[in-house]
Amino acid sequence: MDTQKSNLLESVEPHILAVSIINLDNVAKNYERIKKEVTTNVHVTAVVKADSYGFGAIPISKRLYKEGCRFFFVATIEEGRRLRQGLAAADAQIFVLGGLLSNTEDMLVEYGLIPVLNNSYQSDLWINHAKKLNKKLKAVIHIDTGIFRNGYSYRDIGDNFLDSHSSLDVVFVMSHLACADTPNHPLNRLQLERFKDVLKSFPNANGCLSATNGIFLGEEYFFGAVRPGKALYGFSVREDKIGSMVPVMDLFSRIVHINHLRAGDTIGYGATFTADRDMTTVTLGIGYADGFMRKFEGFGCGFLGGNVIKAVGRISMDYIVFDATKVEKKYLKIGDWVALTNDTDYTLERWALELNTLPHEVACRFGSRVKRIYVGEA
Repeated sequence: MDTQKSNLLESVEPHILAVSIINLDNVAKNYERIKKEVTTNVHVTAVVKADSYGFGAIPISKRLYKEGCRFFFVATIEEGRRLRQGLAAADAQIFVLGGLLSNTEDMLVEYGLIPVLNNSYQSDLWINHAKKLNKKLKAVIHIDTGIFRNGYSYRDIGDNFLDSHSSLDVVFVMSHLACADTPNHPLNRLQLERFKDVLKSFPNANGCLSATNGIFLGEEYFFGAVRPGKALYGFSVREDKIGSMVPVMDLFSRIVHINHLRAGDTIGYGATFTADRDMTTVTLGIGYADGFMRKFEGFGCGFLGGNVIKAVGRISMDYIVFDATKVEKKYLKIGDWVALTNDTDYTLERWALELNTLPHEVACRFGSRVKRIYVGEA
């Protein structure tokens, strides 16, 4: 553990049992990495939904704004409201991926939020509100080109579609790739061609097809804008791109108990682990209530006193137990910190890969008991 992190952890209030250290400089580096990947005429937006994938939407967005980002995607109106108030930048455009429901139109206008219109129900609401206010309202049109989850079907877009939305100012026409994490999947090309065809009905609007993995499919997938999410936080998901982004978060938890077990003793609910030898274990003050999911049993690694220590037994709501038998006694102190990631060697991304899950699924689950500490400029 480097000196900066050690000093930060020493300053944490004694009642805090788990901490994530988030490096805003590395968020900026990842944003610049994406900007270099795309061509100069492509807008690089930022997806900051789900509280920036568990990294904190306000500090993340403030840093990205400083780096020149002016387009931000959130999932809900409530996320957008909080971001508008926290970011406090009038020229930041905040897009709500979930669109709108009846009686939310005034809230969108009040906070300067731009809905992503996913169907005719939402379009009708927003068009009628524009007519009521006698002004053009900004919008994004979402076209489903093959993920069949949300958005207008590509089959329903014709030349008269834009005419029916003439009271709106269409900022982007967007779609979403279903299989961008599998570069050779045939659906990528199929969705690309469908999106190109759809854009013929929107001659003056910027296209926005690619999120993180779509960006790495190449220039054909860029269009007028890209919307990286997980890449900003150091994740790629594609195994061949592991390490291409800079890790942003490190996770730590305190030792709250030390046990000395004998062979035959069992650990945790269900007695799923039985000691085959005398063992020393440490119990950490973090559990599935904090986002350390039960499926991590047997996978999660810790780092203490120069040793890699493995989780043993079932993970409970508030605790995880680690085998610390090989750790020197001087490092076994109640209240001391154990690292659950290890810089570039054992990041959340590699952790998630072992568990056959997504790193942002892990990060999104970190709860309010995990204190966030931000480092980096500003």
